[in-house]
Amino acid sequence: MRSVLPGRGSPIAGAAVRGRESSSSLPGIEAGRPARKVVFVAPSAYTLSGLATWLDYLVPGLQGAGWEAVLALTSGRTHDVGAYQSAHPARRCRIVANQTGTRAGRVRSLIRLVEEERPSIVACVNIVDVYEGIVRMRRRRADAPKLVMTVHGILSWLVEDCGLWRDALDGVVCTNRLAAALAVKEAGIEGRRVHYAPYGVELVARQEHRRRRDGIRLRIAWVGRLEDGQKRVLDIPKILGALDARGVEFDLVIAGAGKDETRLRTALSSWIARDVVHLVGTLDRTRLEAEVYDWADALLVTSSWETGPIVIWEAMTHGLAVVSSRYVGSGVEGSLKDGETCLLFAEGDAEAAADRLASLREHGFREQLVRQGRRLVSARYSRGGSIRAWSEAFERVLEAPPLE
Repeated sequence: MRSVLPGRGSPIAGAAVRGRESSSSLPGIEAGRPARKVVFVAPSAYTLSGLATWLDYLVPGLQGAGWEAVLALTSGRTHDVGAYQSAHPARRCRIVANQTGTRAGRVRSLIRLVEEERPSIVACVNIVDVYEGIVRMRRRRADAPKLVMTVHGILSWLVEDCGLWRDALDGVVCTNRLAAALAVKEAGIEGRRVHYAPYGVELVARQEHRRRRDGIRLRIAWVGRLEDGQKRVLDIPKILGALDARGVEFDLVIAGAGKDETRLRTALSSWIARDVVHLVGTLDRTRLEAEVYDWADALLVTSSWETGPIVIWEAMTHGLAVVSSRYVGSGVEGSLKDGETCLLFAEGDAEAAADRLASLREHGFREQLVRQGRRLVSARYSRGGSIRAWSEAFERVLEAPPLE
């Protein structure tokens, strides 16, 4: 999701960034600057998001990997740092305040924070004013940090921003292989400056999750932000209608909140009245695992695009079979293989989704998917592996020669 801060910035003239550094003055290694320090500048507008979950483990994880990592949260009319920190407490957190409420004020606040922290890398998490701030620093001083764009979506405006600022970006780190390909092919970023570092989840030992019963009623979970644009939550009632038509008995728990919750509740009213659908709101990690993952047989994903999502890897490691749309981002990533690691259906195809869910009533088939899913997460999407990938990506950014 993108920051709601206005102001997209503009392309950088070549003269604006040339000559700021020499090969003997690499950011991050000059006198007085920590050699491995990264500041993440991120929005505080969303307390329920994959971005927040990612930062929750990556910031302390990098600390353990020998980095000094700092989270800087934007504050403003739609950015509530207090609410964010209540849901996602961080050991080291700075606030990007903006007393003027203007774009110029935001940029100045960012520059002040960077000057105080003196990081070797600034990692931008959907806050476009970061790019302008670092470029201004480079125009007037030789020791500005290296600039990294972290990409968490497959959207045209993200590719556009990447292209607009390509002359200033020392690195682009993507959580999805399709996003990385788009950064090169569509935004024009040199391949050596584009890195892949996926999301990761904490692995659950096999003996830690309970044996699942082979019951008649299929227990389905849907977890995420309740909005129809990306997540397509209004496909859920259509899928349930198709399950009813097939005589499939089920229970569904929906965990999350979002702008389309009222519309979804209305569309699900008949199933809610039958007590087979329950919207439980936003749950903390402990409750999500105990009340959703340890309860369900399957996770349903209806999204139009994803760069993970983390919820799929979490469900797999907790022993759920995954039934997912063929969302944009799943193909090039190459992890969701129909009939092997999960079951797939075309985006918006409620009939196919219902068929896929119905097939999970066969206990042996479901367990086969669960085993393959757990192997996938262990091999590619562990939390430790994700932290290593991000650390290595940042190291490559520091080792690369300065931009022209």
